[in-house]
Amino acid sequence: MTPDLPLVPLPSHVEATGATPVTLGHTGTVTVAVPRGLAQGVTDWFATWARRLHGFDVRVVPHGESRADVVVVVDDPEALGLAHLPGPEGVDPRAAPADERYRLTVRPEGVLVEAAGDEAAFRGLTTLLQLVDPVLTVPGVTIEDGPAYAWRGLSLDVARHFFPPEEVYRVVDLLAWYKLDVLHLHLTDSQAWRVEVTGRPRLTGTHPTATADFYSRADLDRIIAYAAERYVTVVPEFDVPGHVIAAFAAYPELAGGTEPAHPYVRYLDPDVPEAVAFTRDVLHELVDLAPGPFVHLGADEPFGMPVQAYRRFVRDAHALLRSRGKRVVAWQEASRADCLDGDDVLQYWIGPDNPFDVEQLKARAPAALHPVIDDAAGLFALAPQDVPTAAAAGVPVLVSSNTMLYLDRPYADVAADEGAEQRRRRVGHGDYVARSPEQAFAWHPSTLPELAAAGARIAGVEAAIWCETVDSFDDLAFLLLPRLAGAAEKAWTRQVTDWPDHTSRLAPHAGAWSALGFHAAYRAAVANARAVEQGSHDQADALGRWHH
Repeated sequence: MTPDLPLVPLPSHVEATGATPVTLGHTGTVTVAVPRGLAQGVTDWFATWARRLHGFDVRVVPHGESRADVVVVVDDPEALGLAHLPGPEGVDPRAAPADERYRLTVRPEGVLVEAAGDEAAFRGLTTLLQLVDPVLTVPGVTIEDGPAYAWRGLSLDVARHFFPPEEVYRVVDLLAWYKLDVLHLHLTDSQAWRVEVTGRPRLTGTHPTATADFYSRADLDRIIAYAAERYVTVVPEFDVPGHVIAAFAAYPELAGGTEPAHPYVRYLDPDVPEAVAFTRDVLHELVDLAPGPFVHLGADEPFGMPVQAYRRFVRDAHALLRSRGKRVVAWQEASRADCLDGDDVLQYWIGPDNPFDVEQLKARAPAALHPVIDDAAGLFALAPQDVPTAAAAGVPVLVSSNTMLYLDRPYADVAADEGAEQRRRRVGHGDYVARSPEQAFAWHPSTLPELAAAGARIAGVEAAIWCETVDSFDDLAFLLLPRLAGAAEKAWTRQVTDWPDHTSRLAPHAGAWSALGFHAAYRAAVANARAVEQGSHDQADALGRWHH
């Protein structure tokens, strides 16, 4: 029997044992016995969130020192009887891949967490935090669990809205709560440059057009360390050769003396020596910022760039990164450069249901943008071949389809109160078709026809949140939740789960969201009510893609 428990993502196996529920914290303190050598971050996380979520303190003792309410055992998966659980599919984002399989057993004498490693112990204790109910009891269950995919991420757009490190920490804690393990930081774009580059100071500080808000090297070091303690790997992105208007504003010489067809059309030309030197300088610094094996190259939407120039730029940048020992992640257009291989990752983002109506877009745009629209239409027309090209070259595909995983898509249902409804009308990219959280949940990586048809190997799952409409952390919280929890379930849980089951398990998490610092999660006024008519707006998705 599988009990109805507030576990998100759903574990691989959950079984009610009939054992008497265990009460934790009835004396105000829970004793946790751990093996010597267990990473301190594991117990620090449990202690911090046990206090914030449930109000009890945690005392950590070595095995055998005293009776314990929670016992953590770390051993070889064969010895623990966990070897029958399959390992994750896809690409591991970590420098040192870890085994995340664990078993959690609630017994009359307490809770036993058996883990294949420190990270697995972290996952098991996080599950325990989700299990504790408002009266501090844990039901009699046995849980065996491990992830479906090794790469489980969120791409956070800090270029269009800057989040100070303290707010990024909150995002990291939310990722850890839902067993996600990658924070992809979209650090650069046309709107701003958010990372210090010591050799190019005008990008962030001394030029009149430079942004005042950016991450110093020390800031990023702290973010990376905070994430690592929660088993989240930071993947930095330098988005080139397009999306570089902010860089051109700081360093006009990148243009090589030529004028663009339109101010929106800027790209780093491999025939311009200044652009080549800039790319080399920045990529070398970015390599030093990346804690894991991957650097994200961007490479999307190279509007106005000749095909051969684009191919040469991506190939040269790819070769530079590989020469520095890094593997490359890039948006799906990079498959057109024919340089990625099985050690890289292609990020698939252009969903299959995204029509591109040129005439409608031109009717809504100034005439000066019409040539850009024509160019974009030609680029997007190539999108259906990107995944098959990658699959033929053996390149794993990271699933980030805008249809299901772009969390800046507006909500379709009226929000629960007037303040939230005003936010619903304001945030979310207006050129995307609004969808409900239920509609966003209606898919699974293993059944995506466009990937199956191409024979693509799935690298993992990564949601993305773009921040053109975000003015505050509460706006971010509103767009992320509850949808990020659904994306996490697609990344962690092998079995296909349905919306009624998922939302019933998720409902008790509202208190945890607030404790984690996310006070403005979206909630619909009436379940399944459609506030926005769907069918007549399908064309609008095309323009919405241009913010990536």
